[in-house]
Amino acid sequence: MYVSRKQGGRGLIQLQAAHAVEITKLAEYVDRKEDPLRQVVRTHQHNTNSAVLQTARYFKTEVHRETRKMKESKAEKTKERCTRRGCMDNCHVA
Repeated sequence: MYVSRKQGGRGLIQLQAAHAVEITKLAEYVDRKEDPLRQVVRTHQHNTNSAVLQTARYFKTEVHRETRKMKESKAEKTKERCTRRGCMDNCHVA
């Protein structure tokens, strides 16, 4: 399942990211649909404090945290670039 990047693979991190995305999508799918079978699944998941829901919540938190870090990093790099170029009106800030 793991092929190193040197050998043309995407590495294990991509597999972990794909797993996180699918678990999160599954939890969202069960939570937002209203047909009777999904209501039964949703009720069971909530009553048993399901590992799937806990995992999905964890992944959502991590995704939000990582997204915030990336945005902050990008903003800092943009600010540094503007400082080096002498931009006074933050013309490079998106």
